[in-house]
Amino acid sequence: MENLILEISNRLQNLNLSIENITLSEKIISIAINSVENFIKSEITPFIDFFSIKDIFINIVIGEYLLLVKASNLHNQLSLDNAIKTLKEGDTSITYFENKNDSLQNVIDYFLDNKKLLYKYKKIIW
Repeated sequence: MENLILEISNRLQNLNLSIENITLSEKIISIAINSVENFIKSEITPFIDFFSIKDIFINIVIGEYLLLVKASNLHNQLSLDNAIKTLKEGDTSITYFENKNDSLQNVIDYFLDNKKLLYKYKKIIW
């Protein structure tokens, strides 16, 4: 569990999505991990090999983490400036997260959208 928290914390820092208080951040990550594990065990299958879905799992945990940060009103500590980008090459321009007010919710939705990928692992229990 320690390695997983550290890996998720590092990924959040690389994405510039971690809050300043590291201890609080790790506690929120731990809560998010437990939430996602319970979702997978109750909704998908209790017999899943977490190593086979590690990247999907981490992305969903990041989404849950951001949702908890937003619900706890700690989102003011997040800097989404690096997540809000406009790419321009030649006469082509692509803008991600146009509306800055909804940008955090867009990032949360992006990561939580990975839950759809878990349903291919769902087992029907008779």
